Amino acid sequence: MMVPIDQTNHFFEELSPQLQLAFDDISYEYHAAAGEVLLRTGCKCAQLYQLRAGKVEYRVADGRGGETVAATLGKGDWIGLPETFSNMPSAADVIAITPAELRVIPQHSFEVLLDHHPVLARRLLQLFSVSLSAVYYQARDRNALPLKERLLRTLYMLSFSHGKTLRQQQGILIEMPQEELSHRLAAARQTLNRQLKALEREGLIRVNYGSITVLGLQRLAERQLSQPRNVATAWLDVS
Repeated sequence: MMVPIDQTNHFFEELSPQLQLAFDDISYEYHAAAGEVLLRTGCKCAQLYQLRAGKVEYRVADGRGGETVAATLGKGDWIGLPETFSNMPSAADVIAITPAELRVIPQHSFEVLLDHHPVLARRLLQLFSVSLSAVYYQARDRNALPLKERLLRTLYMLSFSHGKTLRQQQGILIEMPQEELSHRLAAARQTLNRQLKALEREGLIRVNYGSITVLGLQRLAERQLSQPRNVATAWLDVS
């Protein structure tokens, strides 16, 4: 199943003010109605979208004639970024679930921007590499580790790809609903909730509505490194 690259607003927030203005120069506004399909499975993406307001869902076929929500995107997130960058067709339907206000950038204009600003290309490559690493480790560990250990690893990786450091270093906020996390881990929602509550009792995380706060990244890494070495935890060493 495709794992979309969401929470992509972080790459934009870290760009220089001058480069952010360059995005403004080549973009225009679009208002989508609730239920409008922004991108179809198998179709090429002719433009890049950034959500200014509203929410959209990535929906993929579940193999049983239905579909499942792979991710929910909100304000600041980008739609079609991997497809526009790679020129590959979309692997999901992207549907506005509320009225949405979007920034739209034609693909050609985006490619020109990439050519003129190598720092943008490097930043996107970093974003994609982190996301690809997360997908790789999730797939590798699915048959090798129990759910609790997979959850620990996933939270660690999400701290880098999705996390926002809170004020006064009071943890790292991962804005991801439990439903989406359960899809990533291929776990039932109720089972995942029990594991999250167990980690919360250990003082490793705090479970919020629609998000999880990692209370200490180093402690999370050390908790994983206490597992047997034959499950290949060395890559998590943050020293």
